[in-house]
Amino acid sequence: MKFFQKRGVAAAVMVLALMLAVAIGQVKKPVGNTPEPSTSVVGSYTYVLGDRQDVLSDATRAHIDAINASLFAQTGAQIAVEVISSTGTDDIGGYTEREFNRLGVGSAERNNGILLLLALDNYYNGAPGGDYYIGWGSGFSSGEGSSINSIMNQYMESAFVAGDYDGAVSGTFDALTEYLAKGYGVTVRENYIPAVRDTYASLNGQYRSESTGYFETPVGDILSGVVVMLLVLLVIWVLLDRVRYNRYRRRYLRPGMGIPTVTYYPVFWGRPRPPRPPRPPRPPRPPRPPQPPRPPQPPRPSGGGSFGGGHGGSFGGGSFGGGGGRGGFGGGSFRGGSGRGSFGGGSFGGGGGRGSFGGGSFRGGGGSFGGGGGRH
Repeated sequence: MKFFQKRGVAAAVMVLALMLAVAIGQVKKPVGNTPEPSTSVVGSYTYVLGDRQDVLSDATRAHIDAINASLFAQTGAQIAVEVISSTGTDDIGGYTEREFNRLGVGSAERNNGILLLLALDNYYNGAPGGDYYIGWGSGFSSGEGSSINSIMNQYMESAFVAGDYDGAVSGTFDALTEYLAKGYGVTVRENYIPAVRDTYASLNGQYRSESTGYFETPVGDILSGVVVMLLVLLVIWVLLDRVRYNRYRRRYLRPGMGIPTVTYYPVFWGRPRPPRPPRPPRPPRPPRPPQPPRPPQPPRPSGGGSFGGGHGGSFGGGSFGGGGGRGGFGGGSFRGGSGRGSFGGGSFGGGGGRGSFGGGSFRGGGGSFGGGGGRH
């Protein structure tokens, strides 16, 4: 057992453990003609719906489908467009929410779908000319939803009012694609599907991405695995050193054994020096000198010093009760001030701070529809 108590042996065991882990990883690595990694999209999904008036050109429809294939394969996000005549008696926001949930826009893993709805015969602010609305999934934060709504208003309004619905949808769709691609840090082009490790499935389960072949382990995963393994080894080392120290204490540091005959070299536990000798007794403290007698206090006046009055010398008047009658205790209670620097009145509201992109990346949500926005 003394052999394993040496520092050099412990360091050698740790190095051997690391080498063994690397060797195991090399053994599990595929050898020979391994298939190249690839990703493909399986199934079908309709990205342009309604449009019985054919306000969108065939080129715009094909562009929306091809871009969505690239976007979904890499991020799970989807941007669907629906063109209808009217929402009838339904509010356009509620209608968009129902359509969003019915179509299952976005991936089940991230809930990051977007639905752009055009109601060409709706009234807006009491005037004809149509209306539009956009909804997004619950995987987007409130700040990201506000950005999506701003993009729609920036690129839709002028072309929509002019009756150029194809141009309004194309400009808005491309701007939303650029926003999502930048947020996820991917390159999105028509029918461009690179090999990615993550896979996604639509909320309706009939449209998904598949990744096959051998993917190299990312450097970050390797480093995180090494860090975890080092922490585990460190914990084991600390526990074994504690066992070593407890054994040394039982053998050489029992009461009455005197100075240890074996020198202890600590790593995490214990001290290298022998136990301290007992402390000498403290000298007695000198007695305190007697205190001189206090002089007699003059009697207090009976008037002008009341506890609740609002006159000179009183304690009230905006202090502890806001005086009741003269000389009385008052009927007030202690109230928090509302002036400058006061402690009451307000409550802490959630601060916004500088807007980030979902904490560095889009977040996954627990539901489907997350919110929507209309025209400004």
